[in-house]
Amino acid sequence: MDLECWMGCLQDTIQDKKLSEIVIPGSHDSGSYCITNHSKRTYLLPDLGSCLNPIVDIVGAPWSKTQPNSISVQLRMGVRYIDLRVFLDTDTDEFVLVHGFEAAAFKYEIKAIAEFVLSHPTEVVIIDVNHIYQCQEDDVARMLTMFEEEFPDMLCPVPRYGTNSAPGGIPTYGELIESGKRVIVAASERPEHFLNSSWNHAHLRDTFPWLWSSENNLVSPWGNTFHVDKLYTFLKETMALPRSPVSLHVCQAILTAQDFDTVAGILRPPSSVKQTAKKLNPHLPAWYKEFKTSYHLNVTIVDYIDTDLINLLVNLNLPDYPPSSDADPLIGRGREIKRKKKTAWISKLMNLFKIPDKKPVH
Repeated sequence: MDLECWMGCLQDTIQDKKLSEIVIPGSHDSGSYCITNHSKRTYLLPDLGSCLNPIVDIVGAPWSKTQPNSISVQLRMGVRYIDLRVFLDTDTDEFVLVHGFEAAAFKYEIKAIAEFVLSHPTEVVIIDVNHIYQCQEDDVARMLTMFEEEFPDMLCPVPRYGTNSAPGGIPTYGELIESGKRVIVAASERPEHFLNSSWNHAHLRDTFPWLWSSENNLVSPWGNTFHVDKLYTFLKETMALPRSPVSLHVCQAILTAQDFDTVAGILRPPSSVKQTAKKLNPHLPAWYKEFKTSYHLNVTIVDYIDTDLINLLVNLNLPDYPPSSDADPLIGRGREIKRKKKTAWISKLMNLFKIPDKKPVH
């Protein structure tokens, strides 16, 4: 299957399915791919002074970069959910993508998404601007206007609850393709971490009727844990919760380093999101097969997503794809390895103090 146009390839299968019933690959912090320790820092990073800030940048940059590929490449790989964090750089009055450090310019990434959508008429793309930093309502309105300029007549209206005379809810794939409204844009209703930053989402929706809510139309529970076992339990519990008929569900299959983990990474791995993804992502195929069987797997976001994982997720939309309900063989394996190492260490220690047997007297 050609992942660049996988929705079109599966058109007969997903034509009458609501978007909330389709398994959709997504990337976490999609625009962070270009972050390095030389990227412009923001107030989201700790300011420890001119002497220590370079060290913070060297340590922090690998934890801020969550994707290896540009958004344009991600879309061609098959990603259809784009996670953006937007920051207004007050020095330049320009919007940039951000994850601790400034990343790519917002306007260029939006243009790249538009180019993909225009050249792939069978594909639907979800853009979730779920963090907005350092913006007032006029700033947010200016940013949203850029979507209207890049996606004329392509923005999907906000889903409504149905009535007896007018069915509502999430549109089907076929309805989106037929109407040409193939781009969904959601924005956060919460101002982020800046004094006097505020806007009224309801007021903005009056001006931009296509503006979905990141909180109400894209339910996205965050596990906020650095432990694989805890994340698995959290995802199972949240996948089983009742869902709104006007919401998509986002499975955040990501590990989140706490401050201690970031500092500890200076001395031992993992010391980056890349290494953390290497620890988690091998578990995901078994998880996704289980979630597809037991729950309704919808959108899922991943750090350092690759084509193998995307291919699996896309194939889960096929009715004859053989899902496995087998338990993840890697869950609990870490504890078993630690137990064996501890046992081996104790055995070696005991051997050091073992009194050798006396030689027999002839």
